[in-house]
Amino acid sequence: MVRKKVEGNEEQRRAAARAAKAAGERPSARNVTTGASKQRTHLPDRNSLDHDERMEPLTRGKQRVEAAEQEAEREEPPPAEPPGRSFTGRENPGYGPEHQTVFQAVAQAERRHDGEAVHAHEVARVAGLPHERTKVLLHDLVTSQHLVTKLEGTDDPDLGPRYETRP
Repeated sequence: MVRKKVEGNEEQRRAAARAAKAAGERPSARNVTTGASKQRTHLPDRNSLDHDERMEPLTRGKQRVEAAEQEAEREEPPPAEPPGRSFTGRENPGYGPEHQTVFQAVAQAERRHDGEAVHAHEVARVAGLPHERTKVLLHDLVTSQHLVTKLEGTDDPDLGPRYETRP
């Protein structure tokens, strides 16, 4: 009887069998031996299976399929979001002295511009706080405290959101 041709050399099959034994499994259960690739899988009702289920026994133990599966496992997870400001997962910050400073800065900058809304960088300059911290505090004043209104898309070209005190 002629032995069925199986992909891979003897050393690869032996290494795979050793790895299966080390993991506490039988090599034939992992389909890494020549015997496993020759074993037929009994299909109960061929008509009830879809195409992939019918073709699976034919590709069992083949290097190309196993290499593709290993490559899929090794793929890196999607990159994490870049570091920066994020408002998710923050509890209600309350209203503190910094919030009051930023709110007063919005009102003061607004008066300087004859009641027009102002950009965050100007609010930060008037408040004497870093720009990033001012943006977080402005977000709190808009979403939690509802003391400031955020206007977007008011410029042409758009220069970013503007903020104004709520009437």
